[in-house]
Amino acid sequence: MKVNIAIERHLVVPVPFKTSASLLDDLEGTIGRFPKLKKLTRISDLCYRWDMQKIGLKAANIAHEVIYAARYTIDKSKGVISWVPLPEHGNATIEGSFGVTGDARQTQLEFKVRGELRDLSIPLLYRPITPAFVQGQFTALVETFLQRTGEAIAAPAAASTKNEVSK
Repeated sequence: MKVNIAIERHLVVPVPFKTSASLLDDLEGTIGRFPKLKKLTRISDLCYRWDMQKIGLKAANIAHEVIYAARYTIDKSKGVISWVPLPEHGNATIEGSFGVTGDARQTQLEFKVRGELRDLSIPLLYRPITPAFVQGQFTALVETFLQRTGEAIAAPAAASTKNEVSK
């Protein structure tokens, strides 16, 4: 079975934009915050294969391990990391972007992704609800990624503020 996903989410973090710009400098560190990422393999410059942990529903005995590869582009002037799928890698084709914008008061993290998951082994009974379930699962992963990324950029800012107050 094939299932398409399309997700757009954003999160505003009360941290100056200049603090979050480093997210574009550490591609592997930024990607590494994605939940259920089991293994990230560098194929070549800015090309990575993702092996994710199984995603599914234990009660229905359904689990799918998403594997795909993508070529990344980093546009620091626009504050965007984007990716396109590399063909012939895994059981999914996923493309999208992660953007960082803001000002002296806050940063907006924006995540857009769309793609196709292939070879899902789903019992006939569950097929009608599978697309909504998969979309919901991936939406939750994206939201967790944004939350983790927001916390990662807020932590150094909070430590810096705490150090300035104690001086």
